[in-house]
Amino acid sequence: MDNVLLLDQLPIDSRSSLASPLGGPGDPVLEVRNAVKTFGQTQALRGASLQVRAGEVHGLVGANGAGKSTLVKAISGALRLDSGTIGLGDFSGPSITTREAHAQGLATIYQDPSLVPTLGLTENVMLGREASRAGIFLLKSRERREVASSLVTVGLTDRPYLTAGELTPSEQQLLEVAAAIHRRARVVIMDEPTAAMGNTERDRIFEVISVLRAQGVGILYISHKLHEVLSICDRITVMRDGRDVATGAADSLDQDRVVRLMIGRELKKAQRTTRALGEIALKVSGLGQSQRLRNISFDLHAGEILGITGLVGSGRSRLGRTLFGAEHFDEGRIELFGIPYKPSDPHAAIAAGVGLVPQDRRREALLMSMSIRDNITLARMPMLSRLMVNVSAQRVAARRWVEHLKIKTFSIVARPSELSGGNQQKVSIARWLHAKARVVIFDEPGQAVDVGAKGEIFAAIRQLADEGAGVIVISDDIEELQQMVDRLLVMRAGRITGELAPDEITEELVLALEMKSTTVSTQES
Repeated sequence: MDNVLLLDQLPIDSRSSLASPLGGPGDPVLEVRNAVKTFGQTQALRGASLQVRAGEVHGLVGANGAGKSTLVKAISGALRLDSGTIGLGDFSGPSITTREAHAQGLATIYQDPSLVPTLGLTENVMLGREASRAGIFLLKSRERREVASSLVTVGLTDRPYLTAGELTPSEQQLLEVAAAIHRRARVVIMDEPTAAMGNTERDRIFEVISVLRAQGVGILYISHKLHEVLSICDRITVMRDGRDVATGAADSLDQDRVVRLMIGRELKKAQRTTRALGEIALKVSGLGQSQRLRNISFDLHAGEILGITGLVGSGRSRLGRTLFGAEHFDEGRIELFGIPYKPSDPHAAIAAGVGLVPQDRRREALLMSMSIRDNITLARMPMLSRLMVNVSAQRVAARRWVEHLKIKTFSIVARPSELSGGNQQKVSIARWLHAKARVVIFDEPGQAVDVGAKGEIFAAIRQLADEGAGVIVISDDIEELQQMVDRLLVMRAGRITGELAPDEITEELVLALEMKSTTVSTQES
């Protein structure tokens, strides 16, 4: 039972292939049995079970909406189960509080860091555990000594006056890990820890995980990057529709089998299609922004999907924000369908027909306090008059895009915060499909999205191009880029260092271009 758990509805071949001997590292440090949780008409958990052992890295995977986030929230004390049992340290019961979970040695590192942005690195690590004398005076020097080694372990160094809000997203994740190390957590939950990380930060996280594993810490590792899960985890639990459908040794699984268990069917791989390119939609000539963007030049045609990649800090996301008017450029020229284009802000960009789906969809793409209906129609609101929204037309449009993109929601008046990450991404894309944008920029469209939803998102991106929009896809996922783009630009230090055709895109060649300091042709590489 410890080696593999399969439900009756799974194919017989899955039962035999998953069952392989596994030597357990230690005793269970976290155990959930028959967890049930319902939100209104939605049953998020339907008897889910999970076990993590001491000294084990346990992967948790599933499609968006499978119940992973709900399960993690229940374990960490953020919500109460309707029924079921949570076992953590000395605690056993249907619901645990956040305080009790911390007391039992649980640290949860969410995809969106729960840091205080105005506090320093040491203060964030020590938050709630401040060193004091007689419970009154904070001992700053002692705090810094205690925290310093934890920061060094994750590759960070505290600097005076540096706040957590000034760190990059990947550095903020590393700071959360440092806090878990400092607290001597016995169980660490990592929810999409590498989603916003480049290769260097990812490798650092993997090194830290190896150290924690050797110290006997139980780690629950949640990610949509299946190659990471398969390479770093000892066992993997697959969830689907609120239930655990399989648990098995990682070395007895492969990516195709995990995908089939996640979505309950074979995943059809998209075939590359050749589109007839139209006129130049976006012409960028000598674009510069201080020393952050330097002499950027390229053409984007109507009906083309242009990929842009580069290491973290290469300027790829900054370029996307600049094209959308969220940042200004001080050198060069941009033309949009032959007309000079220099948006003063995103409103001007939207008015000109340019859209952006940013990397941070929760903070920058969606308005979480508004409904799905309003978010979809925001860029092109149907109006009865200058002052009155045509709510009926708005409902029709929103329902059409929800159905077309298979957005899983109980209602178009639900808020995006009630959706999974993949469905939130679909709402962002629906906005620009509805707005009939002429140029759309996607920054990491597949980030933290399951393989099933990712395929649907990529199909929607292709639809934009098929309908004549110029599309830019910014990503560090080479496999995604190989499947999707018509051309790929590689950036380093704010410059374009090379251009690749689809059949030239390989990990090795992209990395070589990412390390170049001047523009090169593929022949030079």
